[in-house]
Amino acid sequence: MTTQTSVFRRWSEMKRWTRILPVIVLIYVICYIDRSNISFALPHLQEDMHLTGAQAGFATGIFFWGYLLLQVPGGYMAERWSAKRWITILMVLWSAAAVASGFTHNLTQLSIARFLLGVAEGGVQPALMATIRSWFPFAERSRAFAIFKLYTPISAIIAAPSAGMLLTYADWRWMFIIMGGAPLLVGLAAWLFIIRDTPAKAEWLSDNERNYIEKSRVEEGEPLKNHGTFKDAFRSPIVWLFALIYTLTQMGLLGLSMWLPSVLKTAFHSDFTVGFVAILPQVAAGIAIILIGRSADRHGRHITHVSSVLGVGAVVLAGAGLISADQRWLVLVVMILGTAASIAWYGPFWATVTKLTPVAAAGAGIGIINGVGNLGGFFGPYIGGWLSDLSGGGYALTQVFFGLIFGVAALLVLTLRKKLREATNTPPVSTGTAGTEEASPVTSA
Repeated sequence: MTTQTSVFRRWSEMKRWTRILPVIVLIYVICYIDRSNISFALPHLQEDMHLTGAQAGFATGIFFWGYLLLQVPGGYMAERWSAKRWITILMVLWSAAAVASGFTHNLTQLSIARFLLGVAEGGVQPALMATIRSWFPFAERSRAFAIFKLYTPISAIIAAPSAGMLLTYADWRWMFIIMGGAPLLVGLAAWLFIIRDTPAKAEWLSDNERNYIEKSRVEEGEPLKNHGTFKDAFRSPIVWLFALIYTLTQMGLLGLSMWLPSVLKTAFHSDFTVGFVAILPQVAAGIAIILIGRSADRHGRHITHVSSVLGVGAVVLAGAGLISADQRWLVLVVMILGTAASIAWYGPFWATVTKLTPVAAAGAGIGIINGVGNLGGFFGPYIGGWLSDLSGGGYALTQVFFGLIFGVAALLVLTLRKKLREATNTPPVSTGTAGTEEASPVTSA
């Protein structure tokens, strides 16, 4: 009976896992779907608006320039004002922009709507990540950020069938309107009802859990209130190193996304089979994210986890162009390994970011890293396309290049090993009361 009571009490004191994280994931799943659903509508947009391929690419890519604008203010506002209020405002604005895409009639109107969508969504991710930082001590952040990153496979699994159904039974206008408006109602209600900026403001949190979170963060050298500035973030060398690493990883992802679709249809033929097979890598990626995040928190060695996963990604990307569509099961294995390796490093990477970024640069620094890094998603396709043209339309040279990009990112991460080891050389944290949690010591990079 005592054991059952202890287990029940332990789970009751993990509300940061069962309330905060699910809502954060939900918000960004909605956000990511609204960002990516244009890819399903493009053939219809090109036909109705008479867009060329270049114009369609422009309408898609302009999102990233808008996305860049509120990255730094997003993290700053979350730290200095209120993540809850800030994201509430942005959710309403991004929903309005997403719905507005369904009422456009030409390239100019569509581009404006997509640009504004990028602006509104740009402030969301750094604010969500700042919220995770406030609620989870470093010893738990790899798992927390890994769970957050589940928005990628979840969005991929939800977006395709949802968009397909709406495009089948309605049209692209209703797709934008429904996918932009309906989920917001659920997301906004959950966000306002559950989320609090800090554990101190959460009336539904137990005293034990609140004390554990706050004591752990203080003993790890993190103040509970941050008064950072834009200047501190822009002047921090390590912020720009993280931004460079993140840019390289986002460029490397393009190698995977360019090659796999080109062989998937050829290898598996029928639309039903292709649809089923395309889900498997996303499921594998979700499992890999959780396992890597959990391992990094349990054993430490965050740098080793990040660089090892990126190294696997480098090998898979560099060799993928040598595989033909006739080797269908090898294509599937590479697809699973590549997709998993392309994002499984996310948890320990962002845990390392929040640990090594100076406190004065924390919120704005997250915005710089995420904003600059996402420009890799803008420039990557152009570099990949140029290399493909250079090699006569093949993908072998492109894959080798993007594999090298991942390899360089892995090497740059290794340069942070000593810094992280010094920053995490702290004793275990304990609340000292029965039934409370203990933070696992993380003493190695």
